[in-house]
Amino acid sequence: MVRPIDRVRLLLRELGEKGVDLALVSTPVNLRYLTGVRLETFERFGALLLCVGTGEVTLIVPKLDEGKAITTGLPYITYLDQEGPLEAVRRATSGCSGARVVGFEGNAPIRNLWVLRGVLGGFRDEDIDPVLAGMRIVKDDDELGSIKAAVRAIEEGIRAAREAIRAGVSEAWLARVISNAIAEAGAEPRDVLVQSGPNSAIPHWLPGNRSIQQGDVIVVDVTATHNDYYGDLTRTFMLGEPTTEFNRIYELVREAHDEAIKAVKPGLTGAFIDSVARGVIERNGYGGYFIHRTGHGLGLEVHEEPYISGGYDKPLPRGSVFTIEPGIYLPGRFGVRLESDVAIGLNGEVNVLDMYWPY
Repeated sequence: MVRPIDRVRLLLRELGEKGVDLALVSTPVNLRYLTGVRLETFERFGALLLCVGTGEVTLIVPKLDEGKAITTGLPYITYLDQEGPLEAVRRATSGCSGARVVGFEGNAPIRNLWVLRGVLGGFRDEDIDPVLAGMRIVKDDDELGSIKAAVRAIEEGIRAAREAIRAGVSEAWLARVISNAIAEAGAEPRDVLVQSGPNSAIPHWLPGNRSIQQGDVIVVDVTATHNDYYGDLTRTFMLGEPTTEFNRIYELVREAHDEAIKAVKPGLTGAFIDSVARGVIERNGYGGYFIHRTGHGLGLEVHEEPYISGGYDKPLPRGSVFTIEPGIYLPGRFGVRLESDVAIGLNGEVNVLDMYWPY
């Protein structure tokens, strides 16, 4: 198990090599990764400040979040709403008063930049997302175990949907069935998409009040978390006897799915794996109907590095976890998407984390 403090020390070393004097980490997902605690301060200022030269690390949170700060084991400073965070930031950065290069996350609120400028004056800002992404892309055994637990719970949700579905129920009702089964399996349901009939050809369609009908194609795309780590699976089926056309499209997508997984090896790029899946579909005349990337990384976010996409030329490292999810979408008619979660072990072994297939 990698302790949060070990991650903080590694981050300090990586930032030093990048020439960063001071870094501010404030997005909830990176705070969770570095502290082990879910910290969401909403509109209030909250951040982990890292003074690279001295190795000093200070967590700054509103007073109401002190209970969470204590559990991190890190030095922390709190402030009251009527005080604001400036004095806390001034104290935390006293050892870095001469900082000239300050690191920020790309998704950090712009107000964090203003707060630091109010304390330090002028400095050059540096993007530290590549450093954090490079750390988070490699999952340790505990992280992988959490992802596997999320996957198991999602499979219970999809199994419950397969058993409960019938003509006349709504997409939203079926989504609730899935969510309840996931919760009973010990995970937290996140995005639960049920896309029926012509809606199945709209990849990010949100479940609504449409009644599922006999002969509908139904795409079920489900995410859930266990210990804050995501699993993400998609299955497609037809209510009633599958048609010849559905079977043809389904088998083509399944072939693209399987061939892409067979091609996965550490060191190959996400672009190459994408080309394998896309090639199967293009050779069979449906290339124009595969309208998204083949996959994305999984971890504390449902979409993170690595990306299984034509533009992702980085090698897939050992320890990475990602989806493989090709699809074909015939507008106004139906769509088919099949999604699995794939892990490259630290030993280089490739494993598919899901096992349940309705058919």
